[in-house]
This record gives sequence, C-alpha cells and structure tokens, in this order.
Amino acid sequence: MSVTKEHLDFYEEEGYVIIEGGLTDSDLEPIIQGHNLIVDQIAHDLYKQGKIKDLYPNEPFDQRLACLANECPEVEGCPDIGETRQPNTFEFIRNENLVNLIEAFVGPEITCNAVSHIRPKMPSTDVIFHQDAVFTTQEAKDILQVTVWIPLVEATEENGCLQVLPRIHQQRVLYWSYDKDLPQVEPVTLPMKKGDVLFMHKLTPHGSGPNNTNAVRWSLDLRYQKTNDPSPRPEWPSLIARSHQDPTSETTYENWRDQWATALKKIPTKIRYERPSKPLPFTGQMYLTD
Repeated sequence: MSVTKEHLDFYEEEGYVIIEGGLTDSDLEPIIQGHNLIVDQIAHDLYKQGKIKDLYPNEPFDQRLACLANECPEVEGCPDIGETRQPNTFEFIRNENLVNLIEAFVGPEITCNAVSHIRPKMPSTDVIFHQDAVFTTQEAKDILQVTVWIPLVEATEENGCLQVLPRIHQQRVLYWSYDKDLPQVEPVTLPMKKGDVLFMHKLTPHGSGPNNTNAVRWSLDLRYQKTNDPSPRPEWPSLIARSHQDPTSETTYENWRDQWATALKKIPTKIRYERPSKPLPFTGQMYLTD
C-alpha cells in the first residue's frame, strides 16, 4: 500500500486521512508480542506483591491488562515507550512499510520525536478533543509534523475509536486551551481495522469517546517531523528513522536506549511547557508541498 495523490488531497482538505491496510500483521506482531511481555511482567510483579490472585496467563492481548485492572485498581495502563525502551518498539518506529508512508507527509529526512506513545485505552476511559500542535515548546511550535495513529486491535465505536473535527486545520489557528475554545463542528468517527494507519494534521482536533467494552483498545500515536527541526519535547530523545542524505545518521537501537535511560534519570516526568492563554495564528509549514 502506498500514499496516493488522492490520499494527500483528502489530507489537505479534511485534516486527516486513513491508509487502509497500510501495515500487515507481520509489521504489527513484534510490537504486540513485546507488550504481551510487558503485561506479563506487570502481572508477575503484582502477584508477588500479593495484589492479585490470578496471573490471567490465557487471556488475549486485548483482555489481560483489563483483567489485572479489575482485580487491582492501581493498574491504569502500562509503561510508555521511553520507559520500556524495547527493541521491538524501536524497530517498529522505523519499520520500512510505515516510514514509506510517512515520507509522503514530511519528506525523506524523517525523525520520530518524543511526543510519541503507546496507549492502552482502558475500559470506561475517554479522551477530550485537542490539537497535537499544543504539546510543544514555543521554539518548535511551527515545525512540519504529522501524527500517525495506529490501532493494534480493531478500533470501533464501542471501544472508543478516534473522532476528528474535520477542516478546522484550514483556519490555521492554535487553540492552546484544548477543547475549551475549539470551534463547534460535527465530529467524524473513525472506526479502523488492525493494519489501517491514520495520518492527522497537527492542527486537527481529535479525541475519542468512552471505551464501553471490558477490553483494552491498544494503539500507538507517533509524531514524525523533518530531521533537524526543533523537537517539541527536547528534554527527551528523538529518533532519526530514515535519511536518504546520510544513512549513517540514522539512530541505532543502542543509542536510542541509552539516551532514553539517561534522559529519564535526569527528567523522569514530562515538562509541561507554558502555553499562551488565547488562540493564536499558526504561521508554520502546513504541508510538505508548501
């Protein structure tokens, strides 16, 4: 699957586009198995502490973490990308099929910045509407950046799939107060299959309704930008996923792992950068073709 002119035209008009079947099961399976191991470790740690009575070893990927949370309410999710520093996660971020798609949006010199996460959306949780452009330093607020949202299980209306506010990005305005000042338009609900890939403009407001199931809606939300542009979260490491100009500059796993370990030791929780108190015009690059 490749990104077509029709995909890009839709993205520029609506502020988002889904590449159906952009990834294969083979692309996704390593990161799923890696997080199966993480959940298994969480289960064994809780069991040793006497906080649960069952390891739930036979529960499927989308159920086991929810089972642990039902028995131990302190389980609200799992450690994030930088905390786990898994080789499988590193390889997925620079997966060739994925990066081939991303190149159409940010060009051939591609970096994944630290505003990137794995999300186990637990039962009964939801996400308020927001623009990804507000999670940044002021130095990086104008960079060309695309959000890549990838479900690791089927995302449905019942389990709280993503919703977007279409065409708001065309106003070229940053609404720094999350959903407080966002224009009121009818949201578009985006059910997605495992293997689909959603690209969202950094000015496109998005959120999700409640997860009304007893399972976990696992997903990744990754932010990619042009290499050498300022990072929105410079205190934590970025990852050069592809370089046509200098392939030797691409980040190695060992460097990425060690940089995360060092950064989290120095700054263990994310910095909440001061934001303007009112909506402001966005003056940065909107699209790769600008």
